[in-house]
Parts: sequence; C-alpha cells; structure tokens
Amino acid sequence: MLNNNLKLYKVLTYILLPIAYFFGFIDVLFFISALANPATLIFVFVIACLVIYSITSYKFYKQGIINEQILKAKLKDWIKVNAYVSLFVCSLFFLNSISILISSNATLYKFIDDLISQQPNFPKEATPALILSILKVVATFLFISSAVALLHIRITLRLVKDNPNLFEK
Repeated sequence: MLNNNLKLYKVLTYILLPIAYFFGFIDVLFFISALANPATLIFVFVIACLVIYSITSYKFYKQGIINEQILKAKLKDWIKVNAYVSLFVCSLFFLNSISILISSNATLYKFIDDLISQQPNFPKEATPALILSILKVVATFLFISSAVALLHIRITLRLVKDNPNLFEK
C-alpha cells in the first residue's frame, strides 16, 4: 500500500510542479499590482504559500523519500506551515470552482450581466458569452489543480508524520 501511495505521490508531485510555477508567475504579476493596492497583498501571500509548499514538498520527496537524505528541521516547518495555508486556499478554490461548474448558464449570465453593468468602462468586445466561457475554463482549471493539491497535501503531511527520521533533530 505504501508503494502505491508513493507512486501516486510521485505523479501528483510532477503534476503539481507546473501548476505551482504557473501560480508563481501569476503571483509575481499580482505582487506588482499589489504595490499600488496593499489590500491585495494577503492574496499574494496566500498564493506564494502554495508555490513554496509545492517546491519544499518536491525537495522532501526527492531528497528525503527517494534519496533518503537527512533534511533540515526547518524544511519540515516550511512544509507544514505552507501546507496548512495551501490547504485553506485550495479548499476555497475547490468549493468556488464546484459552485461555478454546477451553476446554470442562466445564473452565471445574470452574474456576468450584473458585473458588466457595474463597470462603466467595460470593453464592448468582452461579451457575456466570452466571459462565461473563460469563467468555465478557469473554474475547470482551479477544480483540477485544487483537487490535485488537496490530495498531495494530505499525502505529504502523512509522509512527514510517518518519517520523522528524515529530519534533523
């Protein structure tokens, strides 16, 4: 059973890495805009936690699980703290994407129309149908990536707990 979990963990890790790099790129763009609007810095921080979690858990997998090297105790702390924040944000992404994907098109069109009416300078090229299709693509991406991340976090926290010998005392 442990071997099957490690195979699943390996697959999830390699799926999660490109997602983390994508989120890292987006996070840099948000950070630049957050400099003008400091209220959005919390969102930048939360997304950065997901990226940090992905990278530190990959290091844990490659160096600790595969190569059986002793890792610094700080790495364990980095994994755990960022895993809990990532668990929170991925849960929100997961629930929001489900709510969008199960909503009827009529409900979503009403939401989009309300959004457009509140924006006086909204571009005319962005039709409600285009916005709906983009919204569904983004919701599908977030559903898949958050499901992968949630499962990965669960396995990582179990592996960290079950392998205290991989970390310095």
